[in-house]
Amino acid sequence: MWQLNGRLRKVTVRNLEICFPDMPEEERTQLARRSLFELNMSILDVGRSWAWSLERLDRQVIRTIGMNDLRATIENGNGAIVMAPHLGNWELANYVLSKHCDVTTLYREPKTSVFGDIVRQKRQRRGANLVPVGPAGCRAMLKTLRAGNVVSLLPDQVPPKQFGKFAPFFGEPALTITLVSSLIQRTGAKAMMAYCKRLPDGKYEMVFRPMDEGVYDPDCLTSLTALNKSIEGCIMDCPEQYQWEYKRFKYLPNLQKRDYLDKHQPGSDSLSHRQA
Repeated sequence: MWQLNGRLRKVTVRNLEICFPDMPEEERTQLARRSLFELNMSILDVGRSWAWSLERLDRQVIRTIGMNDLRATIENGNGAIVMAPHLGNWELANYVLSKHCDVTTLYREPKTSVFGDIVRQKRQRRGANLVPVGPAGCRAMLKTLRAGNVVSLLPDQVPPKQFGKFAPFFGEPALTITLVSSLIQRTGAKAMMAYCKRLPDGKYEMVFRPMDEGVYDPDCLTSLTALNKSIEGCIMDCPEQYQWEYKRFKYLPNLQKRDYLDKHQPGSDSLSHRQA
């Protein structure tokens, strides 16, 4: 991937330039290469997560951090929102979460219906209830939370323009999903972060982390800023395991698409945003 210098390398490098403008270039390059290596590990993780037995997968997770925080969040009574960003082994994180609670998970339907059936079958085999992105999925999540149960979603996907607002992510304006803030305000649910960190020996550590308290603020920008800050905190635990290959900054603040190959595109310089 690195030698071919294709889209994945270029997007990774640009994202790291945006998020870490003060990091020495050599250090950013090393992080970019490690990120591409970890991306390939994540691809293999999908195959293992879908093919291995649940008992075998359970043995891969040697410890869980923050379990008491998870229990306290669930026992709040108003439902719990568990957010798993594109970090580490998110397929395995789904199984770990499903082991400890009944969870409804929001997911994006694949374009191929046959593949969609496979995804649902594999991800639901521990009892998770998958609901598609869209009005029906939102209604299902509201119903789940109002019943005092758990929903799970990816908080760092770029939403459709009408379902997002810009908030800082590593100092750069990023179109951020407003669904989490809306669900919290409508249900009183508590929220937390979760990720499954890959360890040097190939085993995993499941981590549950409380959210920045600002996520509960009724002001949308304050809530979204806290959401992104919480995601940043998870990423900095193992930055090489974040999916920097994803175009998180797909849109500029004027809602025009970013040209990821143009470092000098107006409005795309994160350092100028910080200085402003």
